[in-house]
Amino acid sequence: MKAKVFNAHNKYIVLQHALKENNVSSTCELFGISRTTYYNWKKAYEKNGMIGLEIDEPKKPKMPNKVNKTIENEILTYVKKFPTDGPNRIYYELKAEGFDIGVSGIYNVLKRHNLSRKNQRIEYSHNKSIYFNSKKRIKKPKTTFENIKNSYPGYLVIQRIDYIGTFEGIGKIYQYSIYDTYSKWGSVKLYNKKQDIDIWYYFELKLGYLMRTFNISIENLVTQKTKVFVPYYVKNNNYKEIINDFNIKHEFIPPSGSKVLDELNDFNELLIKEFYNKIQIKSNIKSFIDVEIELHKFLRYYNFAREITSGHNLGKVPAKVMLERAIHNNVDMDTLPLWTLTLINSIKEGD
Repeated sequence: MKAKVFNAHNKYIVLQHALKENNVSSTCELFGISRTTYYNWKKAYEKNGMIGLEIDEPKKPKMPNKVNKTIENEILTYVKKFPTDGPNRIYYELKAEGFDIGVSGIYNVLKRHNLSRKNQRIEYSHNKSIYFNSKKRIKKPKTTFENIKNSYPGYLVIQRIDYIGTFEGIGKIYQYSIYDTYSKWGSVKLYNKKQDIDIWYYFELKLGYLMRTFNISIENLVTQKTKVFVPYYVKNNNYKEIINDFNIKHEFIPPSGSKVLDELNDFNELLIKEFYNKIQIKSNIKSFIDVEIELHKFLRYYNFAREITSGHNLGKVPAKVMLERAIHNNVDMDTLPLWTLTLINSIKEGD
């Protein structure tokens, strides 16, 4: 008897026989079913009883690569703007915009419209006779973050990836930076290979630690969206879950035309001027690991000793501003690391 024609009563008899004989293999051989089938029945019975053993209604096969009209329109609109980009690039760009579509689904759309080849997409983009009349997108209101200057740590955090350059004897350096616009706190992770970049892992590791330590939450997170590095922002399939878990408002913004990024630009220019430009003249920096060690030292100086030179927190150091927020949020002092003791005393003394 084939497994698909067993009814609930037959399945129950099989399960009882295996239980009585204490031998699954011989039971499966006796009734002509596979061990996989047996354990599927067993799991269904343990979960839902006899109801779980009822024959399931045939289900329509899922079509993972089937693309709805809205996403198809987005793909074609994208092709008109950037015809040289292939399925992989389109996938990352649309994913960054929140569209759930796989590379194979995108390829199927391109193939269906005779756009699977680069020259076909270029011709499509230039040929006005086949103009794609899609519905106009509803533009999202631009976020201004007017409260930046008089806000608080965590109100606005900016992140981005930069290619710093290739250094003799060291190799390529890619930089992922996170910057809090109010406290001026900066954090950096270096990579020497593009394929190793996983910013959301570091985001969880570093930001998660800071948020727990200072009892601070991030309200707004801005990601600078550059075409070269978009895949490294969205390659982690769980990045939206990470954002939701932290309860953060997140958005991508282009690298130009927004004053929001000015603060991070200043931070990165400082790193280039005071750190990267001095790499080649320092005798103790001979490898990528040496660069990481020295940058860690520089960032400790920047966050804990270098005074802020402008704005609301003039004269303070970023770590002190973060700690003031933690005290304001009634952080448990016993959970704070030892390095905060000096800063706590200076705050109490009104320094």
